[in-house]
This record gives sequence, structure tokens and C-alpha cells, in this order.
Amino acid sequence: MTSHVAIRTGDGRIHCTISAGQGAHILFLNGAFSTGRAWKRVLRALSPGFHTVTFDARGRGRSSESPDYSFSGALDDVGRVIEAARLQRPILVGWSHGATLALRYAAAHPGEVAGVLLIDGAFPIHIFHEAARKRIRKQYRLLRVPMHVLGRLRVLSRMSHHQAANVVIELDEIDAGLLPDYRGLTCPALFIVGTGPNPGSPAAEMATMRAATELATAVNPLVKVHATVNSNHLQILRRDASTVAEAIEILAAS
Repeated sequence: MTSHVAIRTGDGRIHCTISAGQGAHILFLNGAFSTGRAWKRVLRALSPGFHTVTFDARGRGRSSESPDYSFSGALDDVGRVIEAARLQRPILVGWSHGATLALRYAAAHPGEVAGVLLIDGAFPIHIFHEAARKRIRKQYRLLRVPMHVLGRLRVLSRMSHHQAANVVIELDEIDAGLLPDYRGLTCPALFIVGTGPNPGSPAAEMATMRAATELATAVNPLVKVHATVNSNHLQILRRDASTVAEAIEILAAS
């Protein structure tokens, strides 16, 4: 049975979708600008019986807008959703921005998370130096009109181009400091890593980021690479839903 819940934040509400099941509790954490709909194919690929929760983060989908799109605000919201949805030792499944959220939450709450699946994200490396930051701000400035239209259609976030660029740049800063999180992780973590470029990030830059998985696996034997798939960053949930579902089921059985 599926239900919809509005979860209050300090300045608005988060729209949450709960599909009740008797199996392991699974919380899905989106990319920076996507909505809970990004997980549709993965949810269909999962074996029946899991208790799943997806949600639209602040300013995305059916959730309200916010003056705060910081990483710390997003991390607080992960805890709010877990509490409101009454999740018990959930598996956190994060893609891109959501992967970093999943890792940091799990590391900060030992014993409260059963496992973490990191999908093409949470790479512990600093990649965006000054020239790259300028490039990112220019890219989002050029994208401001389509972003506005897609945001009003509730397909993507409703952030301004300034806010969107800040989210990407801040995420890189957070990722640079993730190795202590990996060291302290007490639950199993699996990577699914993509290939090829990401719109706005050259292939060489993405390859450098993805190579940093070796740093994570080196500091904690609980952290492993489950699969490298032949999909770029934006395709991975759509084209490799079965691989994502397989990794979730492995974590649920561990």
C-alpha cells in the first residue's frame, strides 16, 4: 500500500511517498536537482516486499521552496524523513548528491543504518578548483531559462541558477572531506560507478572523481565496489535499474 505524507521542516514541507512492506526499510536519496520520480525503474526492479520511501527534497517536485538549499539543511531533512516515516535501520540508497548525504548520515549515526548504496557519487576528492567553479557558474547561468521552465513543471528543482551552482560547488567541498566518514563507517557500503562524461563535466574530470573510490575502499573493508556500469551519470538509474536493485538486495541480505 502506498501513502503520501507531508513532513514539516523549519520553513516548509517535504513530500514523501511510502510504499509499505514487511521487508527491509529502504530510503532513496535523490540527485541534487531531481525528484523522487527518478527511482521509478529501480522500484519496479526490486523484489516485492521491501518497505520503500522516496521524497522530494526542498524546492523539488511537490515539496515547498526554501531559502536554504545547503548540504547541512538537506542532511537534517534525511533525519526528519527517517523519523517521520518511522524507518528502522534503513538502507540508504543515494545517487550523486544523495550518495554524499547517505554516507555522511550513516557515518554520523553508527548502528542506526543497515547499509549504504552509493551510486556514482560520494567520491572523496576535491575536483572543482577556481577555473572549474567559474565554468560551473557560467553553465548554470546559461541554463537559467530551461531550469526555470522545468522547475515550474516540477520536473527539476526550482532553485535559481545561483543557488544551483552553489549546491554543486558546496558538494565538491563536502566530498573532499569524506575520508573520515568512510573510516568511521560501521555498516556495509557498496559503490555503483558510471562511465563517461557528465553534462558540464569532461570525461577526464569524471574519471578522476571516480578513481577516488579506491581511496574509500582502502580505508575500510566494509566499503566495496559492486559494479562499474556502461552508463553516464544521468543515465545510470534508468539504464541500470536492475544493477541498483541487485545491490540493494545484497545489502538487505547482509
